[in-house]
Amino acid sequence: MIEASRCTTWRHPNVLLIARAPVRISFGGGGTDLPAYYVQFGGAVLNTAINRYIYTVISEGASSALQIISSDFRVFYRHDGGALMDTEGELGLAKAVLHSFGGYEGLDIFLSSQVPPGTGLGSSGAVAVCMVTALSAWQGHPLNGTEAAELACDIGINKMGLASGKQDEYGSAVGGLKYIEFTRDSTTVTPVALPPAALELLQRRIMLFFTGKSRDSGAILRKQSAASLQQDPATLERMHRIKALGRDMLDAIQREDLDAFGDLLHQSWTQKRGVASDITNEAIDQAYDAARQNGALGGKITGAGGGGFLMLYCHEDCQDAVTRALHALNLKRMDFKFDFDGPQVLLHQRR
Repeated sequence: MIEASRCTTWRHPNVLLIARAPVRISFGGGGTDLPAYYVQFGGAVLNTAINRYIYTVISEGASSALQIISSDFRVFYRHDGGALMDTEGELGLAKAVLHSFGGYEGLDIFLSSQVPPGTGLGSSGAVAVCMVTALSAWQGHPLNGTEAAELACDIGINKMGLASGKQDEYGSAVGGLKYIEFTRDSTTVTPVALPPAALELLQRRIMLFFTGKSRDSGAILRKQSAASLQQDPATLERMHRIKALGRDMLDAIQREDLDAFGDLLHQSWTQKRGVASDITNEAIDQAYDAARQNGALGGKITGAGGGGFLMLYCHEDCQDAVTRALHALNLKRMDFKFDFDGPQVLLHQRR
């Protein structure tokens, strides 16, 4: 397990550091990355990082107090030295990351995201990865992607007890399109190598539409975890099928049969929506049906479900019709590209 280095003070010649980490789209296998499932059965997901980012800006403060500002939550937090720092509230994860590193006195930290929180793109995991990347670089001991992912997972899952899986952190910390396998003892990341033309075609045919709704993924994931731990037969059957379909998606992409990939997305969504009652709703179903009627071959709600982004696979000649149909239902299209860089320190300015 990667451990954050602890130090007595952060005051040294660094005066400004800016880091970013990408969010991710999950194509297949979502939910099998939850410990309640993969510890028993092994999990696997197919996902890609995209060029929508979480940003962390660290600067030396004007006093010994820690100050955190989140533009997404419109929250300001101040912590004076000597007091116990809790990990409650909207900045709980950020405070837990800082607590793991220690010696956070005298820092000003600004957090911002290019996507709304709670919208199924793994933003919480990306926040943890971005902060771990920034703080380790600020301290002078930068971590690689795998190390950043493991530390972020340890903080979120083990130390905070969040009802979440590991694919968000790995999806952010390791850029590009990849197949990630989870077991009790290890996590294995296999990059998916495609000819440039096939990769570009896949990227063009994936569409994202914001439903306008965020949601509490924790409630959905807690139900799913409980069902896995209790070995509910109906839930486990669906989860096993979702994992198998994720592998089938990988095979379809590798043989460049992208339409088969689109059809598998539809099959996986059919399974996923039956795992828990709040994964979908009438508005989501209406939007998905409208997209399919106008030419989309398959798709899913990103993340745990219940809101966020509707992701679709659609040929280029049908995309205008799908866009018009979903705009009429008040969904908004978001353009993007795949990200292959993972977390980066963009600026490390020294005195």
